[in-house]
Amino acid sequence: MPAVLPLKESSRELIVDVAQVLEPYFADISASWREKITEEFHFDERALGALERIKIAAAAPYLARGDFNGFNENLTYNGTRLAKLKVDTRLVAFSLQVYQAKCEPYLGSLFGERCPEAVAALETLSSATFVAVSGAYFDAKSQESSALLSVLDAELSAGSLQLLLNRILEISRSIFGAKVGLIMLEDEAAVLRVRAATGFPKETDLEEFATNVGQGFSGAIALSGEPAISLDPGHDERFHSQALRHRAKSLWGMPLRKDSKTLGVILIGFDRPYDWLPTERELLRAIGERSALAIDRAQIAEALREREARIAELSGYLLRAQEEERKRISRELHDETGQALMVIRLYLGMLEAAVRSRTPRAKIRETVEIVDRTIDGIRRIIGKLSPLVLQELGLVAAIRKESKDLAKNCGVKTRVLVGDDVGRLAPETEMALYRVAQEALHNVAKHAEAHTASVQLSRQGDQVRLVIEDDGVGLPAKSSNSRGHSFGLAGIKERVHSMGGNVRLHSARGKGTRLEIVVPAEGVAGPEAVQELATPSIAGVH
Repeated sequence: MPAVLPLKESSRELIVDVAQVLEPYFADISASWREKITEEFHFDERALGALERIKIAAAAPYLARGDFNGFNENLTYNGTRLAKLKVDTRLVAFSLQVYQAKCEPYLGSLFGERCPEAVAALETLSSATFVAVSGAYFDAKSQESSALLSVLDAELSAGSLQLLLNRILEISRSIFGAKVGLIMLEDEAAVLRVRAATGFPKETDLEEFATNVGQGFSGAIALSGEPAISLDPGHDERFHSQALRHRAKSLWGMPLRKDSKTLGVILIGFDRPYDWLPTERELLRAIGERSALAIDRAQIAEALREREARIAELSGYLLRAQEEERKRISRELHDETGQALMVIRLYLGMLEAAVRSRTPRAKIRETVEIVDRTIDGIRRIIGKLSPLVLQELGLVAAIRKESKDLAKNCGVKTRVLVGDDVGRLAPETEMALYRVAQEALHNVAKHAEAHTASVQLSRQGDQVRLVIEDDGVGLPAKSSNSRGHSFGLAGIKERVHSMGGNVRLHSARGKGTRLEIVVPAEGVAGPEAVQELATPSIAGVH
């Protein structure tokens, strides 16, 4: 639900007066504004129309009946549209300033001595409008980030390729408000076949959607590797499926590409003609790219179950790809969402300084506090995806932090013993050992019922040894069997084995657990490798 515009009652009354007095002149003011904006910036009609609908002229019908909530919803809708059209918030602010400048000469002649009050009311409305539009921008960016994180979560949590495809399709359908969706994958015969569908009756024959690569709408997308859109599938000769013709009034198609290879096509359809906006197209492309990576890894995982001899090699690939994906997502959160939040906070501060009334200032301050909490939340997410302590200070500091967190959150006193010759290791080695220690300490906190624990890290020649011990209840007897371990322990084994290392587990009921890891040191990381791992924190919130 959109936030309430921060306007006190007296300001609202004056704004309504200004809108009513200016209403006969809005056509001339808007024409002059359009001329100025078009001269300065070459906006297309969609962007220009959305900018015009956040001005006081568009607000007049709402203000005439005192419907500020309706006006705010209009601002949110058009703010979201502007975000999807990739109109910079600075240009939004500039367009508001230009419109106000076009209104001021009329205010002088119409309000006389009350002109300064009218100008101040217009400025207040412009500031409140910008805050609402900025909030819509933030929501749009958050929605994009949430969609990409949902795809990553689907990849990590789905137990099979089919579940992954279903999750990806539902995420795509939900984020864009689509009615139907299909994921078609290419088989060995170069035929695209439906592997997941949503929004169709159960009796629909999915084989009727099958098409050769290069033929029809989806086949052309698969061949070219480029997205496509149809705004009238019912009369589009590229479609031979009657089910699609009848259930979709417009259809978006995006290739699922990994590197230079097309794995398939994702299609989403709407119950109305709906041309995608630039940001929507880019978001669907990003979902397609990440989905292709996830689908590729899921297909590899299925192959792993069939070819146990290659488990170690391919599991290593999956883990590295997962870490790269986490770093990529964390960078995007920092570069896009984080910076957008800081801009919003800056403008809120400016608005707070401009507003004199105590109640609106308090509301603005509350909003600033919410933004600050959101920034802290994003920093925690970035830290979980790609831990900054590990990147900047190394494995030893990162393990010490995890141990302190264990003591602080669970009351388990934890000693960390580090050999003098450990030093900095290769980035992939440090990341793997950190994830192992993180998972092991997580298990101590969750299952061990321990009072104390210890972490020992040492280096012997070209090998690194990590030992985690606790004095807890130990593992059940069946857990000593390698196939009976928890998923966490299984993940540790796969990670370590993919590095050419070994895992030893010693546990007895009531006598605690000892986990010993030995992996190749893989040399010491140089400064370039360390820098490559670094992920910056959100500016201004250290």
